[in-house]
Amino acid sequence: MIKIQNFTRSFGSHKALDNVSLTVNRGEMVALIGASGSGKSTLLRHISGIMAGDKNGGSIEVMGRMVQQNGRVQRDVRKTRAGVGMVFQQFNLVDRLQVLTNVMLGALGRVPLWRTTLNFFPKNVRALAIESLARVGIAEKAFQRASTLSGGQQQRAAIARVLTQKAEVLLADEPIASLDPESSRRVMDILAELNKKDDLTVVVSLHQVDYALCYCPRTIALKDGRIVYDGLSSALTPAFLRDLYGAACESMFTGTVDKAKVHAGTQQQAILTLNPVAA
Repeated sequence: MIKIQNFTRSFGSHKALDNVSLTVNRGEMVALIGASGSGKSTLLRHISGIMAGDKNGGSIEVMGRMVQQNGRVQRDVRKTRAGVGMVFQQFNLVDRLQVLTNVMLGALGRVPLWRTTLNFFPKNVRALAIESLARVGIAEKAFQRASTLSGGQQQRAAIARVLTQKAEVLLADEPIASLDPESSRRVMDILAELNKKDDLTVVVSLHQVDYALCYCPRTIALKDGRIVYDGLSSALTPAFLRDLYGAACESMFTGTVDKAKVHAGTQQQAILTLNPVAA
């Protein structure tokens, strides 16, 4: 679903992404971890084609279609973006609009512009949006203004928008960074369920390492724009992470993940309950 080859993105003399190569297969749920400034958000934005890489800086393909190559985003990238849903830390909802309208905007890629401008969405889109809100547990909030929702509810509305989009790939950029622990668990539960039941390919960047270990079978670790680990999440022990990130590792464990509440079949390990300082 995602293929990145020798990809580089520089800002002046600083390489935010340095010769990154990776492949994500259909139906995987992959965590991107790393300290602030490691390149997680930058990588996701380039996968979606929001940003272009360096000239002669490699290529990115999504769902078998070229997104960008050697610093040029493909002209038909909108066709690819129609199948790629983005979830951001700050939710990106229109506060003054109803929650239902925000969710229906996920169908922009297949609904004529005049319909969306007049808020005249087809019945099937409206029905899908209501179903999507029900799946994330906030159907009763459909006719409220988005600004009245809590942070966790807004993030669930953003996920419902991706479902209405009918995306095949979901890129989530720090989706739980501004949420309380209970809301964080609920959002991650939803992402894991969609991955399992809908075969949705999920790549989620997380500053909180324990959530990555709990919910994602595979983890890709970035440091200074380079991939320094790509493999089973179960192999990432606190000691390994301390060696990798130094003192920054301590801030990457929240200590709030209750493995008893995580779906069966995920990669939870006893190391999740360890204090990374004392381990």
